[in-house]
Amino acid sequence: MSTRLPSILALPLLGARSSRFSTRRISWGVRVLCGVLAVAWLLHAPGLAAKKQKAPTTKTVSGAVTDKAENGINGATVTLKDLQTGKSVAIYTEANGQYQFSDLDPHHDYEIQASFKGVSSETRQVSSIDTRMKLVINLTIPPPGS
Repeated sequence: MSTRLPSILALPLLGARSSRFSTRRISWGVRVLCGVLAVAWLLHAPGLAAKKQKAPTTKTVSGAVTDKAENGINGATVTLKDLQTGKSVAIYTEANGQYQFSDLDPHHDYEIQASFKGVSSETRQVSSIDTRMKLVINLTIPPPGS
């Protein structure tokens, strides 16, 4: 009887130990998983939401300078004037007459005009009322003497 008694008593103890051990293991695993998920959410979710919702803070104006036949004019001067500050910036067009002005204040109004060999395009307006942040303005230079 004495040999049987310890083995009967030992079974519940082993069961209690193993259930307590597995509970600790599960509890530890759940804590680690929750911690990893919390860190991932804190690091990535706000960043992803901010990227999706973040609107551009500056305006970009781009386009092409062409002749009447719609051929791009390489090397034409495009002048952008800020009507609030009075500052003007001029750049040369690239291949196919392409140009771009970036980092413009969306709350300012601008005038844009192109010229080539003494002939100018019409002056176009970029209004602060226009809420688009990327504008495409194509400019046409008439043939000399027109």
